Amino acid sequence: MVAAHLLRTAPEEVELAVTWRTAPPPEGVPAHRVDLRDPQAVDRLVADVAPDVVVHTAYSMGERSDIVDAAVETARACARHGVALVHLSSDVVFDGEHPPYSEGDPVGPVSAYGRWKLAAEQGVRELVPDACITRTSLVVSLEPPDRGTGWLLDAVRAGTPPTLFADEVRSPIRAVDLARAIWSLVGRDRSERAGVWHLPGPEAMSRCELGRRILAAAGLDPSAVVEGSLRDHPEPRPRDLTLRSVRPWPGPEPSPVP
Repeated sequence: MVAAHLLRTAPEEVELAVTWRTAPPPEGVPAHRVDLRDPQAVDRLVADVAPDVVVHTAYSMGERSDIVDAAVETARACARHGVALVHLSSDVVFDGEHPPYSEGDPVGPVSAYGRWKLAAEQGVRELVPDACITRTSLVVSLEPPDRGTGWLLDAVRAGTPPTLFADEVRSPIRAVDLARAIWSLVGRDRSERAGVWHLPGPEAMSRCELGRRILAAAGLDPSAVVEGSLRDHPEPRPRDLTLRSVRPWPGPEPSPVP
C-alpha cells in the first residue's frame, strides 16, 4: 500500500524502478520481478539498475523471511554497490508501556512481528550505517481502501459488527501523508536523512476510535464497532505505541486520520 502511494506521489523529476514478487505494479512503470530474499537476485538487480536510492517497503505480517531476510539482503546489495537506503519500519519495535516514544528511546518488542521488525532494523543498520530508517504506525487509506479499512467497511455493510481494541493506542497516519514525507527524505542529502525518523500521524487514538472515524468518513454508522480489549487477545500486544519525533517533520504536515 505504501509503495502504491509512493508511485502516485512521486516527484516528476524522479525516475522510478519498481520491484515486485506477487502483486504486479501498474502498467507503464519500469518493473523488475524479484524475490528479495534471494541474495544473488537482489545483488544482480541493484548492479543492473544502479539506483541512487532504494526505498524498501516490502514486508509480510506473518513471514519472518519477508521482513528480516528481504531487508537484510536488500541492505547487503546496497552496501556492496554504494547505494543509499531508506528502510520502512514500525512502532511495534517498542513495548507499549512507556509512551510516547521518540527516536532514541529503548526498544523492546513484545510480539513476534515486532521482534522481526527490530531484527530487520538492526540488520539494515549494520550493513548500511547511514541508512534512513523510518518508523510509523497504522497506515490508513480510504481511496483506495487499504486491507484493514476494506475489511471494516465490508463487515459493517454485511451487518457483522466488527470488534476493535478500545485499549490499544497507536498514531495512525494517512498513506498519502506518509508517502510525501518519505519523498521529502529521499530528496535530502544522504547524510542529512541518515538515522531513525519517527513519522506518526498527528493524533494518538485507539483502534476502536480509528474504526469509528473511518466508518463516519465512509458514511456508515460509527456505533457499529464493538469495543474489544487486549485482555481477550491470546498473544501479547503493546498497549500504547504513541510516537513522537524529536526531528522536524519532513515535508507537509500530516492531516488528521481519516
